Parts: sequence; C-alpha cells; structure tokens
Amino acid sequence: MRRPDDLLTGPFRQTRAEIDLGRLVRNLGELKTRIGDDVGVLAVVKADGYGHGAIPVARALERAGVLGLAVSLTEEGIELRRAAIGGLILVMGGVYGHHEILSHGLVPVVSDAADLDAFARAARALGVRARIHVKIDTGMSRLGIPPAQVDSFLAAAARLPEIEIVGVCTHLASADTDPAFTREQLARFDAARRAFPPGLLVHAANSAATVEMPAARYDAVRPGLLLYRDVMRLATAVSQLRDVPAGEPVSYGGLWRAPGPRRIATLPIGYADGYPRRLTGAGEVLVHGRRCPVVGAVCMDMTMVDVTDVPGVDVGDEVVLLGAQGRERITARELADRAGLIEYEITCGVSKRVPRFYSP
Repeated sequence: MRRPDDLLTGPFRQTRAEIDLGRLVRNLGELKTRIGDDVGVLAVVKADGYGHGAIPVARALERAGVLGLAVSLTEEGIELRRAAIGGLILVMGGVYGHHEILSHGLVPVVSDAADLDAFARAARALGVRARIHVKIDTGMSRLGIPPAQVDSFLAAAARLPEIEIVGVCTHLASADTDPAFTREQLARFDAARRAFPPGLLVHAANSAATVEMPAARYDAVRPGLLLYRDVMRLATAVSQLRDVPAGEPVSYGGLWRAPGPRRIATLPIGYADGYPRRLTGAGEVLVHGRRCPVVGAVCMDMTMVDVTDVPGVDVGDEVVLLGAQGRERITARELADRAGLIEYEITCGVSKRVPRFYSP
C-alpha cells in the first residue's frame, strides 16, 4: 500500500482511505467486455475522481487504455495536464477559461452559442483550432443546445474557421429510474444530431445507460459509478474504550442511552472526514469482521460504536467503515441507503484530511 509522496510522515491517526487501483482497472475491463471493442470509454474522473484521487486514478485508467477522460471543471483538466496526463480530456461542465482550455490541450463540451466567439478569439490568439464537442439538451434542462436551436448553432460555428466540431453528446437524466423517458431523450438526440456532419464522436451513456440501454452506447460511454464500485476502503482504529452503565448517554444531545452495561469504542473519524452525520443511529462498522452499530450522534472528529458483543476488542484494532473486513462488507450503496444519500455522495464526501493510500 503506497501513500502519496506529498504527505508528511509521522504518528498520525490511523484513519485512512485505501484505493485499490487494481480493482478500478478490473472494473474497467469488465465494462469493456460488456460493451465490446467498438465502443470507447470516456472515463469520468471529475470531483477528484469521485473522491478516489483524480491523478492516480487517471494514470491507471490511461494505462488501461481508455479512449479519454472527462472532468467537469477547467481546473480539473489543467490539474491532469500538469500531472502529465496526455490523452483526450473533455471538460463537460459549463465552459469558462476559454484560453486556458485551449492552451492546455483540453476539449470543451460547448452548451451555449455564446462560447463559439470566445473560443474563436482564444484559438486565434494561440494559433490553434478549437476542437469542441457540442452538447444537446434532450431533457436534463441543465446544459446544452435546445434541439430547436441546433441549426442556428451550427450556422454560427460554420462562420468561424477556428472552430472544429469533433463530437456531439447529450446527458441522460433518469437512465437508472425511468427507461421510457430515457428512450425519449435518445430519440430527441438522434433527431437533433442528424444536422451534424458524419464522423463525429457520439456519446450519451452514463453508468446506468451503459448497462441497461445498449442503444445509448453510440461511439463511447461515460461511466462513473461502474468504475469506482468497491475501489475505496475507509478504515480507522479504536482510539479509546469505555464501559458505559445502563442509562448513560453517549455523544451530543444524549440521543442514545445505554440499554444496559455496554462497551463503547471511540473512533477518530467524524463528519469532517466525510462519515455522514446522517448515520447517527443508523450506521454500522466492522470490528473483528463483525458488524457493530454506531451509537449516539456522529461528531465532527469522532464516532462511537457499541462493541459489547465482539470479544477481545482493544485500542488500536482496525475498524472498517466502508469496504470489507473478513467475510463482511459495507458498500457505498449500503451507507447511502442508511444515510438517505446517493452512492456518489459517500466517496466524494471523504474529505482531503483523510490520507489516500494506493495499491496497484
């Protein structure tokens, strides 16, 4: 297990996020087997690789042969370039920093005709052509060219020799919950993209559509969750143990009182680390391979768990909050369900003060 070079060494607390890059690559391989060789993978590494660390994740995915990477922010793309990530990097979010995008060799996904002139000016200043993808709004109502405005958008682009359209895409709003609406979105997309010239890179599918709707795969898919499943393991260690008598409250507000004599372990991890406060009274952790309930309010820096039924627990023993220990596993889906969140919020929420350790 390798820790990033820029971390200090010393007697830090044992809270850590372990990132299994081998599992990431295996997830990619399973996805590529599912979609076939004719469909490329634009791996989404926005939000610091969904909390896993964008640079190590991007390097592993690039070595594994993805078609390209997708980020949301201009700054995220620049960060990858500065780390010597050399392939295709799409900037999928709202466009800003036109000059910076082109100067770093990023490819913007344009959703507004007003950006065409800005990219043309930046391209002239840099002596390059602005290679862009165009997003069509087919029902997300967030970003994208409305289908009724596609012809005027293309006419405006044609007047600017500095602009080269190399891709066209859309974003599916409900691929995991509403297949009928997703099919409607795809129909709108297919109708709108008829106005575009042939030979462009066409992409639409997120993780859910990649699995459930082969018609949405086109030339490439944009997976997020499919890549990151079971890649992160969040662990800490018991920092204190105490025997709490019956009726004694634990943590802020006395939300939980011991129903009888209980053995309570204090863990050096809390909501400032990304362990959701919503898991108060709802979460479980793994100690010695057994499930133990979270008791009392999750604090900013600490969480208490009931280890009464696990014999031999001692200070320093490993505790797993996300991932496997022995035969038990706590998944991001489970944590999200217990906390009333979605899976992305679990890994994205693990804060920067939790060091990441990487295994190949």
